[in-house]
Amino acid sequence: MVRYLHERREKHCVLGALSTDTFVHEIAETLTSDVFEPFVQLLIDQFGKVVIVIDHARYHTSRRMQDFYREHADCLHVEYFPSYSPELDPTEQVWRAIKKWLSVRFWRNKEELKDQLVQ
Repeated sequence: MVRYLHERREKHCVLGALSTDTFVHEIAETLTSDVFEPFVQLLIDQFGKVVIVIDHARYHTSRRMQDFYREHADCLHVEYFPSYSPELDPTEQVWRAIKKWLSVRFWRNKEELKDQLVQ
């Protein structure tokens, strides 16, 4: 038997974006503007014009990100979900399903967990 003990403080943060035929993702140790800005820049570089629909997380609404949004207004449109309305955010439903799916899966190490998250 192989046992992987996942520490309570260990976490995996996933950023994801969908187009009609492409899934873009990034896995990070933490979610900050330092992580989110390059991810949005990657989307702009890959797709040209981008619409993002996000919640009011601090890393989405920081002064740094507000400046970034203004600087890229020609190719980036930002919409926010209403505050305190996770039921309107389809990603919240996906996360619920992913957590349920992962709870019955086995992984030997952090890399296998990341692979399963991406799948």
